[in-house]
Amino acid sequence: MAKSLNIIILGPQGCGKGTQAELIAKKFKLFPLSMGDMLRQEIKKKTALGKKIEKIVNTGGLVDPKITDDILLKVSKSKKAKHGMILDGYPRSIEQWSFLKENFKIDAAIEITLSEKESVKRMASRRICSKCGHTYNLASRKPKKTGVCDIDGGKLIQREDDTPKRIKDRLKTYHLRTEPLKNEYKKMGILYTINGQRPIETIHKEIFKILGKLSK
Repeated sequence: MAKSLNIIILGPQGCGKGTQAELIAKKFKLFPLSMGDMLRQEIKKKTALGKKIEKIVNTGGLVDPKITDDILLKVSKSKKAKHGMILDGYPRSIEQWSFLKENFKIDAAIEITLSEKESVKRMASRRICSKCGHTYNLASRKPKKTGVCDIDGGKLIQREDDTPKRIKDRLKTYHLRTEPLKNEYKKMGILYTINGQRPIETIHKEIFKILGKLSK
C-alpha cells in the first residue's frame, strides 16, 4: 500500500502550480490545500477577518502566519487529508516553513520554474469561474464555450490581481520572500526542480515519476 505524502509545490505566478496540484491530488489521493483559495473564500464571506486579509493581499503582503497555520492544522485533521496533502501557496516565509517542518513530515518540494515574461503572459490570460473557482487560460486551457465554465456554467472572470502591474508586484514578493525557502529544501534534500515552460502533460509525467518513487 502506498504511504501518505505531504508535498509542497512552488513556483512563480502562472507556472501551473494549481493545475499540477489538482493532478497530483487526484493521482495520489492527497488533499489539495491552496492557501490562496482558502484566504479568498474568507474574503468572499466579507467577515472582519476577510476584510483584513483582503487589505493585506491587495498590497502584495503576507497574511499573518497565525491565520495560515490555523487553516493548515484544521485541514490536516480532516478525513480528506488522511493520505496526505499537497500545499500550494504555503509556506511563503521562513516563519511558516519553521511551523510546517515542526508539525509535519515533508516528503518533497516540487519547484516549477518559469520566466517573468511568460509568467505575465499566462496570468493576464487566466480566467476563474465565479461559481466554483475552476481555472482556465485563454492561451492554453480554454473553456469549451467562451466566457462560460465547463463544469457549472458559471461566468468566467479575471481576478483583480491578474493585471500585468499587479502580477509583476506579486512576482517581486515571490522572489523576495519565497525563493529563499529553496535553500531550506535543498538542505533537507527534498527539492525537485521542473521546467515549467513545457506542456502540462510533460510536466505532470515528470512529477508523477518522482512522487511514484517516494510513495512506495
